[in-house]
Amino acid sequence: MATLYSYTLEHFFRDFTEEEIVDGLELALSSPLSNFQERATAGILRTHGIPYFSQERLSILRSQWPSDDSDRKETAEIYLDEPHNELILTSCTCRQFAKSHYACPHITSLLCSYLMKTNGHEIFQNTPLAEKLAQRTGVNNPFLSGILQKTDIGVSRLLASAATPVTVSPDFSSNGPLGVECYLLSRNGGAFLELKIGSRRKYVVKSLYEFLKAIACGNSYTLGKETIGHMSLDLFDPSSKALIQFLLELDFFKSQTSHYHSLYISISGNYQRYLYLEGRDLDSLMELLNRFNGEIPVSFENEKIFINLDQNLLQLSMKKQPYGVILSAGEFQAAFSTGEWHYLSIGKTLFRIPGAKADMLTSLLNLLTEKPTLYIRDQDLPQFLGQTSKQLETYTQLSTTGFKLDDYSLETPKFHLYLDLPQEDLISCQVKCYYSRKDREYLLYDQTDVSQRNMAVENQLKQKINVFFDAYDETNKAMCLTCADERMYQFLTQDLPKFSEFGEVFVSDALQKFRVRPLPPVNVGIRLDTGLLHMSLTSSDLSQDELIELLSSYSTKKKFHRLKNGSFITFDPEQTQQWSAMSESFLQYGKKHPENMTIPLFRSMYLDEVLKNHDQIQLSENRQYKELLLNMDYALDNDYPVPESLKALLRPYQAEGFRWIKTLKQCGFGGILADDMGLGKTLQTLAFLLSEKRDGKTGDSLRTLIITPASLVYNWKKEIARFTPELTCKILTGTAAARQELIGPDNDADIWITSYDLLKRDIALYEDIIFANQIIDEAQYIKNHSTQASKAVRLIQSSFRLALTGTPIENQLSELWSIFDYLMPGFLYNYPTFKNRYESAIVNDQDKETSDRLRRLVHPFILRRLKKDVLKELPDKIEKVVSVHLEGEQKKLYDAYAQRLKLYLAKQSPEEFRQSKLEILKELTRLRQLCCGPSLFLEHYHGENAKLDTCIELVKQAIENGHKILLFSQFTSVLDELQKAFKHEQIKSHRIDGGVSKEERIRLTESFATDDTPVFCISLKAGGTGLNLTAADIVIHYDPWWNVAAQNQATDRTHRIGQKNVVTVYELIAEATIEEQILNLQKAKSDLVEEILSGDGIKSTVLNRDELLQML
Repeated sequence: MATLYSYTLEHFFRDFTEEEIVDGLELALSSPLSNFQERATAGILRTHGIPYFSQERLSILRSQWPSDDSDRKETAEIYLDEPHNELILTSCTCRQFAKSHYACPHITSLLCSYLMKTNGHEIFQNTPLAEKLAQRTGVNNPFLSGILQKTDIGVSRLLASAATPVTVSPDFSSNGPLGVECYLLSRNGGAFLELKIGSRRKYVVKSLYEFLKAIACGNSYTLGKETIGHMSLDLFDPSSKALIQFLLELDFFKSQTSHYHSLYISISGNYQRYLYLEGRDLDSLMELLNRFNGEIPVSFENEKIFINLDQNLLQLSMKKQPYGVILSAGEFQAAFSTGEWHYLSIGKTLFRIPGAKADMLTSLLNLLTEKPTLYIRDQDLPQFLGQTSKQLETYTQLSTTGFKLDDYSLETPKFHLYLDLPQEDLISCQVKCYYSRKDREYLLYDQTDVSQRNMAVENQLKQKINVFFDAYDETNKAMCLTCADERMYQFLTQDLPKFSEFGEVFVSDALQKFRVRPLPPVNVGIRLDTGLLHMSLTSSDLSQDELIELLSSYSTKKKFHRLKNGSFITFDPEQTQQWSAMSESFLQYGKKHPENMTIPLFRSMYLDEVLKNHDQIQLSENRQYKELLLNMDYALDNDYPVPESLKALLRPYQAEGFRWIKTLKQCGFGGILADDMGLGKTLQTLAFLLSEKRDGKTGDSLRTLIITPASLVYNWKKEIARFTPELTCKILTGTAAARQELIGPDNDADIWITSYDLLKRDIALYEDIIFANQIIDEAQYIKNHSTQASKAVRLIQSSFRLALTGTPIENQLSELWSIFDYLMPGFLYNYPTFKNRYESAIVNDQDKETSDRLRRLVHPFILRRLKKDVLKELPDKIEKVVSVHLEGEQKKLYDAYAQRLKLYLAKQSPEEFRQSKLEILKELTRLRQLCCGPSLFLEHYHGENAKLDTCIELVKQAIENGHKILLFSQFTSVLDELQKAFKHEQIKSHRIDGGVSKEERIRLTESFATDDTPVFCISLKAGGTGLNLTAADIVIHYDPWWNVAAQNQATDRTHRIGQKNVVTVYELIAEATIEEQILNLQKAKSDLVEEILSGDGIKSTVLNRDELLQML
């Protein structure tokens, strides 16, 4: 537990005397703490009935010691408000604390141990306390370890029992254990309790307060003329012991409240002779006495009684008279009332009846107390029995003379419920109660002839019906409901069906017009003509205006739509996908005419998948549309021949990828080749371009622009020369003047290659150039649609567009929208529409329906294969987390910085948090650097670096076993420290970071494949993509990055085609730090990709203030 430790020796002297502190210090040095606990709690504590408030959390100290004179343990507890240096509450179970209610050696020992834990023994040495302790113990240096340790308490007791004669008063020495007698007096609804104690003879306990304190503290106590030298619970028989234990606990509990003064009562000079019990305390006492019935003698009002709480002894009789009955009760006496129970005595037995459950019976008994007999006339008898018979039969012995109860039982009426719509948006309910015996009908809410009606049953129905309504019509004696659309729909669909449980239901014609209907069947026609889709929507159940109304208002968040005629159409969750597709199509392209809509071709697969084979959708399609769908359905199997020169090189899944790209272009679509990293996206793309050239396309029909990160420009040139030398290419690099000369009509190369950075600089030069194909590599570079690079790729004029990326979604769903907005503008609508319809629902609301709809929409235009599925021969990748335990100065520094950031965040409002995100990111980076090594930003730090030591040891072991290692970090300063350490250990290493030129990168990569350098140090950003380093088979991630996709890309520099060995990936994670939380965040971000691309769970990856606090 992180603690501020501001309670000092000065505050200790303020709160306790020197003698009290010396007592505690001696105990702390002589008896080690048992079960010492230190924890924090909320800053609100109730002490003696008074709440204590603190804005900070309170520290709780707790420990136990063996008792000097019994087998039980003494437990001490302290509440500290350290930021304000306040000792809030102390408590201990020992005798000495029972006298002072504040201090005892256990309390001061607990505080001494707490201060020594923080500051060591030195805090008490060289103080007057040390001198006094030395004088008391006769030891020159009482702080020497173990010098004050006492003989084990068990041995001490054994020696004491052998050496000390036992002196016991004669009355208690040989007559067995002590017993207790209870005397109860009824006072003010509660009870006075008096005790007698003894074995052969019982003596009145003259002060219950002193008696209980003597037992709690082990003091002597006088009974009659005899004195017990040491009071203890062990002196009593089991049942008496249980009773006294209950009273001790009650005393302790009350002492913590403001009601303690009212527990003990003095009468006629008898000081604190009685305990006053009421409410739940009295119930608990009575249950205890009932449990030991007969074992603990009990007297009530000086008469001996038996406690039998659940025995039904109350006798009531009802005797028939000419025109009524007389109700009388046997003799009984009211004893106590606690609210939950009423206690009665009859003869020598005390029992109880419920309070609230027997309310009518209780009222009757009160009346019978005042008057021995009650008269009830015949016409009121059914009503009386209807309200009381259940309680009378359950809790009394009821007898009748001259009649049977069934003769006067109330008839249960039949209920008729009349529902009407007297005015718009107002529902009324009038209920009639029909009694067949008398052939009479009454309005439920009319109070006429209540004595002749079964009001208990009627009132039950009122309670059930009232919950559905919010007003009462006095004139018509009817309940009413004022309701807008939502409440009206709820009443008709959920509430109204329940009314049949209450009786026969009659619905007026006016209300029946507001019926609830299912979604209507729809006729959908789709035809393909001149490259455009034409779609029509009609329904025989709705007029065109009603269909337009329904399509316009449809939403997955709504349950229904209310037509202008007042009726409701309920939205069936089973038809969500179909109606969402039709509604989106109409809103985007309908222009108020659902029967004649023109829709972009890229909607074809989605509409077909969603609308076909559904009972409520009658779908008709023309031949051209069906041919398009067939072509796309078999995209991976279409008969596009792989170029002869590549047949032997392309794996089966790569040939399928090639045919998929060819099909996309043939059909006029764009797409994302999202294969896992290392599966050859470049080769599949080059196969497509070579095929285009083999098909006879040249010049404008073949010209292709490839945009890639700067680090991969030359890699593309190298791959083209290696696999497709027939394709000519030009690298659009160099000075601005050189690039201007290359970007023009005279450049007849098949492939133009440039970087994202150069494209945005040269975009004006591309204005009049039209490309047959435009391909963006590492498409996550345009994930932010507002960047200049993202805008630049959209401005290029091209007939066919392809995106290559292993991570189409790294952090947020908007990244997928950005890539598709480049591929097929408008496919996912504009961004505000996409955010409203998809992103917010999926990320914020975890809406699975919307997530599935988006997946269906994009699925035909994304091809994604994973290595584990297609490269069965690829060696395994073993991932291991290596936990690093921070110690010493490094641990202290981390904790201090984390605590500082935690306090900073805790004080911020949501608005302040939004405005200070850059500052918070800086502090988070500091924490990550402290995990990697404090010297990264603390210039004069020369302490421990646990992670560096762990990494060096891991590298040395790998080298000894003949492995080559890729070592990644986000911080170039980490690479500096690592290379210094490698030099000291005489370990050779290569290095790539942002300062290494493209040419040098290629040279180092090729050299590593053949030389004896065992370690390649790479910055994650500079070397995470575009490198092939299969010579290594061990990857070490020195520090985790927020984005797991970046780490996976780095790992796949070696775990890719060409790797022959099992690849082992180590992540070095500092225990109990922000790095462990980053691992959890990586999992959440991985889910984001897999939800859309494979249908698993999606999570928000945007951190808020509370989530950051949890990470620290």
